[in-house]
Amino acid sequence: MQNLGTLDNRYTILRLISNDADRNYYAGRDNENQNNYIIVIKVNIPGGNNNDFPANEINILNQLNVLNNPFILPFINQGNGPLILQNEEPRDVAYLIFENADLNFSLYECVTLGGFQERQAKLIFKKILNGIQAIHNANICYRDINLNNIIFDVNYNPRIYSLALSCLNANNLHDRRGIVQFASPESIANQPYNGFKYDIFSLGQLLFCLVSGRFGFESAHNGNHTYTLIRNHQYYAYWHQALQNNFNPSESFKNLFVRMVAYNSNDRPTINEILNGEWMQEINNLNNEDMHILENQVRQELQNRKNNFLQNQQQQVHQQIQQQNNLP
Repeated sequence: MQNLGTLDNRYTILRLISNDADRNYYAGRDNENQNNYIIVIKVNIPGGNNNDFPANEINILNQLNVLNNPFILPFINQGNGPLILQNEEPRDVAYLIFENADLNFSLYECVTLGGFQERQAKLIFKKILNGIQAIHNANICYRDINLNNIIFDVNYNPRIYSLALSCLNANNLHDRRGIVQFASPESIANQPYNGFKYDIFSLGQLLFCLVSGRFGFESAHNGNHTYTLIRNHQYYAYWHQALQNNFNPSESFKNLFVRMVAYNSNDRPTINEILNGEWMQEINNLNNEDMHILENQVRQELQNRKNNFLQNQQQQVHQQIQQQNNLP
């Protein structure tokens, strides 16, 4: 893997995982102990506070560390130091360090290779739900559930990280947060909203991606024709449009999805209702032996997808090198 640069004379920056308005998310390695980490670096914003991270965010991260939930990536440390990237001027940055994870595979990269069989998706989604439920039980709403903020660890368990947009108060929120595809209709319309119900909407969109490999709709904006079908309860018309490219989900999946992304936030199920609902019953009823078999099947599928993803990456790099060598 090609290195992008160094941070604070201690960490090697391996690759950019994702970014948003004010921070970049990198895969990195500690040069001393060779551990892998997720490194979050603040982007310099003119007129903003670029020296450190908000105390509220650090407080939330420390609270979640106490939970020791296996599906939440632990927060390790924060710091300030020089960032030296290729072809860029060195600069001092504030950064956060999250525990080691598999640096080569996020949920986004996973679903670019297509959706999962529903049985396998249920197990992955159940683990994600358990992580979000632990966050909610700590009275924290996440508000930034998306494919990039879930990364697989070395055992191929999904791990949630990055709580930059999280909030300790879930009621009567007003600020619009997160990626537009995962934003609830009430937040897009600048109406007061409940952060927990916002998260359920985002989880519904994530679930659709997990099973189909694509979004259920581009946004919940009033002008989006596809989401308007759901808003108006025109489910037959919606599924007639959505069922394409060999995507033919179960009726229990269809019912769960449209409830999770309901226009009226009060119509959305709770996490407990999702975990104990009809769609999850198949794996809820598995005995230990059958669950072990399913765990191995999911792990093997994820490993195959990771290998395919890395192979595609190598091919792209090879093609780029060839194109550069062929330049006049």
